[in-house]
Amino acid sequence: MPKDNSRARLWTLAHAERAALADDLATLTDDQWAHQTLCGRWTVEEVVAHLTAAASTGRFRWIASVLSARFDFDKHNDRRLAESRGATPAETLARFRSI
Repeated sequence: MPKDNSRARLWTLAHAERAALADDLATLTDDQWAHQTLCGRWTVEEVVAHLTAAASTGRFRWIASVLSARFDFDKHNDRRLAESRGATPAETLARFRSI
């Protein structure tokens, strides 16, 4: 399999998995969206916002954000979460689906 075809295949799989995750998330109640996860202090909704930020923040913007946070990754993540989290779980899910 040529290299470009392998990369395209990986992105196709990644998009399919994100879509499947979004379908699963669509069945959650508001209480489930607010449930703590194994990701430290983050709720389910915050993890989804993090995934949205990770998929929509380019390499250079990520580096600039980390530098402006003076390598305080909590501060960096809080900024990206604030940008990617919606006013409601449904809005957060819509943002995730859009990426």
